[in-house]
Amino acid sequence: MTAMKKQIESKRLPAAVVMNMFYTGLGIARSLGERGIRVIGLSAHRGVYGNFTRYADIRGCPDSREDPEGLEQFLLRLGEELDGSKLLFPTRDDDVLFLERRRDRLGDRFMPVLPSTQALTTCLDKWATYKLAQNVGVPVPETWKIETLEELLPLVDEIHYPCVMKPLSAHFWRKGDNWKKVGARKAICLGSAEGLIEEYKLVAAADPRVVIQEVVPGGDDQLFIAACYMDRSAHLAAAFTAQKVLQVPEGFGTGCIVQTADRPELIAEASGLLQAIRFSGIAEVEFKWDAVSASYKLIEINPRPWDQHRLGHAAGVDLIYAAYCDFAGLAVAPGQRNPERWKWVAEDVLLLALLRSLWRRDGRFWALLRLARGKKIYAIWSASDPLPSIVYTPRHWLGSLAAWGRGRLRSALGLRMPNPPSLEEKTVP
Repeated sequence: MTAMKKQIESKRLPAAVVMNMFYTGLGIARSLGERGIRVIGLSAHRGVYGNFTRYADIRGCPDSREDPEGLEQFLLRLGEELDGSKLLFPTRDDDVLFLERRRDRLGDRFMPVLPSTQALTTCLDKWATYKLAQNVGVPVPETWKIETLEELLPLVDEIHYPCVMKPLSAHFWRKGDNWKKVGARKAICLGSAEGLIEEYKLVAAADPRVVIQEVVPGGDDQLFIAACYMDRSAHLAAAFTAQKVLQVPEGFGTGCIVQTADRPELIAEASGLLQAIRFSGIAEVEFKWDAVSASYKLIEINPRPWDQHRLGHAAGVDLIYAAYCDFAGLAVAPGQRNPERWKWVAEDVLLLALLRSLWRRDGRFWALLRLARGKKIYAIWSASDPLPSIVYTPRHWLGSLAAWGRGRLRSALGLRMPNPPSLEEKTVP
């Protein structure tokens, strides 16, 4: 038995409860389970890959987005069942909002890994994030807040194009059937005033509150991440930096390949922002390099664990374990930065992108493969925990591929049919 496991057992440290077992939740289970810490994985989705990890005891439960009241009752019962204190890790914005609204009712049974209400509100509200950056002196794209069409119309000639329209808070576009109303898009890039007005009218049917930002020039590989754990005194305890290599879809999609990068200046910028709002917890702070102004501009602050957090484990800085130690009363080790470059790869998304490239004959197949070269860890596959990948491949990916292939075949034959689900719909929980 290792010294660390002896320490854990001797102190009867808390279990970790993880909300949802997609990329993020599976990564948390592995980071803590590999160290002998008890992990309870909560899942409202049968058959999802993370349900099959060897590092977590999986419990079926209601979903925080669809049935928050049911989930609250489930957690109250779970809190009574489990001995001792328990850490609670959110993995989606819906989970964060669920925990924020139930701090008092769940607080005597769980320790949510969550920043304060004020800090959380600033991070989730894109306009509040913009104002924070201005106050602290961190460069940020020019931004406009819009709540009605009447507010938008006088500004269309002032706004810089191309621009991007985003929800004021990401979860606004996820409520009910809003995701369909906005076309399953996290952000909408627009090149003209006419296009902006037209798209705003469509989006306003879901939620009229949006922010519009100038587009920072440069490709997806100019997006950089400062990943931080701020301790419960709002001091920086551990951090690493990363660079996006490939997003799907391009421009405003989900990171498919992300690699470690040496950008210490971004840690200083990010920690300054977080300290200004007394942030405590795990944060992914995203910047984009603007070659025109020669500065990194703040894009967003994600106040929770995110898909690619496991990259820090490979790089020698495991933010999940740092958070666990802080809440469990152990000394937080900042980690020993590994100078080797590591890549995190969402293999299911990459494989679909490769197949789409072959189908379209767009010449990107080999370029996509080259992007994934090097030392890497995968979102789902792990040699020490293979079952999630073994189960997921035949049950989900092959089914999705068959449906996509049937759609393309019917399209090629000229048959009428509904549009197949987009890759964004398939990959974003």
